[in-house]
Amino acid sequence: MSLRLRLTILFTGILGLTLVIFSFVVYLIMSRTLYTEVDNSISAMASSVVRSMKVSPFELDKVQIPNVDVFSSPGTYLQIVDARGKMVSRSANMGLQYLPMSEDTLGMAAAGREFYENVGYRDNRIRVYNYPLILEGKVIGVLQVGRSLSQVEMVLGRLRALMLSGAAMAVLTAGLMGFSLARTAFKPVERIIEAAASIQRGSDLKKRIDYHGPKDELYTLSETLNGMLERLESMYSRLEEINEAQRRFVADASHELRTPLTTIRGNAELLLKMGDSHPDTRAEALADIAGEAERLTRLVSNLLYLARADACQVIETSPVRLRELMERAVDSLKFTTGRKIEFEGLESLPEDLQVNVNADLIIQAINILVDNAVKYTPAEGEIVLGASTGGGSEPGTVSIYVRDSGPGISEEDSQDIFERFYRGETARGKSGSGLGLSIAQWIMQKHGGSVALNSKEGSGSCFSLLLAGGSSSG
Repeated sequence: MSLRLRLTILFTGILGLTLVIFSFVVYLIMSRTLYTEVDNSISAMASSVVRSMKVSPFELDKVQIPNVDVFSSPGTYLQIVDARGKMVSRSANMGLQYLPMSEDTLGMAAAGREFYENVGYRDNRIRVYNYPLILEGKVIGVLQVGRSLSQVEMVLGRLRALMLSGAAMAVLTAGLMGFSLARTAFKPVERIIEAAASIQRGSDLKKRIDYHGPKDELYTLSETLNGMLERLESMYSRLEEINEAQRRFVADASHELRTPLTTIRGNAELLLKMGDSHPDTRAEALADIAGEAERLTRLVSNLLYLARADACQVIETSPVRLRELMERAVDSLKFTTGRKIEFEGLESLPEDLQVNVNADLIIQAINILVDNAVKYTPAEGEIVLGASTGGGSEPGTVSIYVRDSGPGISEEDSQDIFERFYRGETARGKSGSGLGLSIAQWIMQKHGGSVALNSKEGSGSCFSLLLAGGSSSG
């Protein structure tokens, strides 16, 4: 059963129940009103008859009874009986018949009580008012005033029929109109469902639900779904980019791993075959094995750095003099790069300027930037490592920069160069896994800093490590 049909049945059922309750209350009020009117009319008539009677102090048959026909009307009957139930007088419209008089009626009248009762008369129900006639404290007779209930029952019957037919028509009309209105109201929902199904069938996350209507709940629903689709599209695109980057990384890492492993394996097999017969060749083979093992160590180290980044590792920092930090970095580079590195700005650094960092990680980030510069700068090119203060937008910012005269980085590549596994077109054919800059960025983020790039294709590049909060040790 559809939601539209369920809502129609629910609303129609509520309307039907409301009409039944309303009709019952109206019928009850009308019934009580009509019966009360009958009771009031016959009691008033009995009072009029009693006021017109002239009672003898001895016997009821000597009571001067007024002409009851004066008080009677079509459907209204009067009769007077004595204490034993014998007929004394009756209205002419009763003919030869009389109102039934039971022993219970005589008994209640003998007790001096006025009461109403319903009796059968001429195939009709009669509402009878029994009024005891009392003389000197003794009941000498009973005045009975009866009125036919046929008119009341006819009115109530017509009212019942009218209410039943009216309620049935109202419920039927409400059901049809409710179904039509529900169908109209749910058309936008059907369009939203069709649009969502179309997007699902076509797997086109660029499509959106086109809703035209007031800014109601359906508008909010369509906007929410469109927002969800937009986010899914963004996440799906991002996932595709990550998958593509990972595929490139797997290819590059496989190549990086295969090359040193092949070299190590070849040299190891050579050493096994050759033994100690050729010392020079043996030394050369061992040197190759050591070099390739170092390459493997660097690759594994990079992967470990990324694993720490994913695990949200907390690093330990301590105040370090900036000049001392740069001197340590310079010393490490002199023996690892194999290229001439120029240093500038180190002498101008204040002696007491301190930064709160993990010195080993900062030196690792510097090595990554220098290694990149060495990799992409020609042998006759220039590589400069320097440091300065006030290099960022915030006062007291410390900038450690590496500038080269290499091919530079295109604007398109510069937007993604810090992404994990990303390697630009100029990096193809070069050794590396595309992890260095993302590791440097992670290191700086852990220090509350950042990595900035200033580069133009064909004019070299300048990478800067920006650290906040430089302070004096004094």
